[in-house]
Amino acid sequence: MKDARLLFEDIYSRQQTAALRYITAKCLNISDIDDIYQDTFLNVYRSLCNTEKPIENEEAFVINIAKKSISRYYGLLAKLRGRVSDSLSRLPDKRLLEEIPAEEDVEMLVADRALCDEIFETVSSMPSDVQRIVYMYFILDMPLGAIAKALKLREETVKGRLYRTLDRIRRTYKRRETL
Repeated sequence: MKDARLLFEDIYSRQQTAALRYITAKCLNISDIDDIYQDTFLNVYRSLCNTEKPIENEEAFVINIAKKSISRYYGLLAKLRGRVSDSLSRLPDKRLLEEIPAEEDVEMLVADRALCDEIFETVSSMPSDVQRIVYMYFILDMPLGAIAKALKLREETVKGRLYRTLDRIRRTYKRRETL
């Protein structure tokens, strides 16, 4: 295809949200979303470069590639499990020091970062469906109805899980604050 790059940019701009929502709903762990998302659009580009036929339904095309990327990712992950140490994924981020503005109170920034890390750990220890709900609600800024549809749950179930999680986090950190 002659203009594969331009076609890719058009498809990417129109389908990035749908792909991200699909991947988020189907992945097993929220930390895998970025890798699968990147792999999906790399494969979309490769496919566009290798085909001469026009794409009839862009969303179906991208979602189909996302589905294959998810199954390939978890198939490869299962093969590598046990061979690679997971300790490398928790290396400290050296860019944190560069991100701190000079005029800000460094102690407050460190405390906020520590609180965010604690909340992330708390959410990470919850069931994967709760993690997905929190991710879709706060990171993807999806409404509760759309989250329910993507996860094939009732909206009341999604609301209940989200609000119980938020209440649990509030109670946990309020209790720590008073100690």
